[in-house]
Amino acid sequence: MHNLLAIDRVAFTLFGNPVYWYGIVITLGIILAFCLYLLLSYKRRIDFDFSLELFIWVIPMAVIFCRVFYVVPRIGDEYSLSSWEGFVDAIDISGGGLTIIGGIFGGAFGVFFCCLRNKKYSLMRVADCVVIAVLLGQIIGRWGNFFNQELYGVEVTNEALQHLPFAVFIESTGKWHYASFFFEGTLNAIGLAIALVMYFVPKKPLKNGTFSIFYLGWYGLVRGSLEFIKAGNPVTFGNSDVKVVQVICYIVFIVCIALQVLLQFGKINFETKWFEKMCASKLDGTCQKVRNIRLLSASGETDSENSQGQTAEDVSEVSQLVVIEEIKYSKATNASKPDKTLLQ
Repeated sequence: MHNLLAIDRVAFTLFGNPVYWYGIVITLGIILAFCLYLLLSYKRRIDFDFSLELFIWVIPMAVIFCRVFYVVPRIGDEYSLSSWEGFVDAIDISGGGLTIIGGIFGGAFGVFFCCLRNKKYSLMRVADCVVIAVLLGQIIGRWGNFFNQELYGVEVTNEALQHLPFAVFIESTGKWHYASFFFEGTLNAIGLAIALVMYFVPKKPLKNGTFSIFYLGWYGLVRGSLEFIKAGNPVTFGNSDVKVVQVICYIVFIVCIALQVLLQFGKINFETKWFEKMCASKLDGTCQKVRNIRLLSASGETDSENSQGQTAEDVSEVSQLVVIEEIKYSKATNASKPDKTLLQ
């Protein structure tokens, strides 16, 4: 059994350089997460070009922040930035060392900057798609921790539990430990299933921000619960056994429940005023164009100068398609539609 679990971290060599299982798993997680995001964004009418730009923003910033959050607390102990070799070691992620909480912050900044630069889609509309995809990425990525023999819990002394999926043998300690990576992946799989049902099943899509709050709350619940079996010497309140991180996680979970209730009952709104005004302006302007073209069509005239040879009927059809596209700018729920009377 020990030989089965002691898998070589190096999958193969490429041009003399080792390619680690950790990197393969993380890359696979990123690719599949992006594929899921494309499916989710298609339902919310987010165009492919924007999604590609979002990918370029989010992935590098998430990886950078993941590494920074891991290295900074360990400067002086595990990492030294006083030399070039120490700096290279600090940015080398081939051996693992990524903190998911840093990725959350980095990914959030990436989504924010991309939406701010384009001014095309609601921040929360995009973020809701991203966080669901992140859950899938985390589920797959945790198996990278298995290959690197990290993210494990306290020692398991009960021989009946000394096997996967309850425990994993760690070579560095020579003992069996709770398989925290597997527990977290399983709990996130449950969260992903809940999120997908909430996303696709309701006839009336939920409000923008619903899934972002759900993700933060679920992360707090899962991370806080796993603190019960986490190895190491955690920071506690005074001389008590109450862990600071665990309390913070549960507080985040409770706050997210409250925010979710307030959001669904319309007591709070996460859309910014500038985006709200932009949506109204774009939709009103397009609807006015449709009115004008309808009048032109009714009079039986054509506008050769502006339509470049298109008939009024052709221009009307194109403009109605534009109105349909404008639905994606709506600040409200995904079910928002322009007033049909404006097209008559």
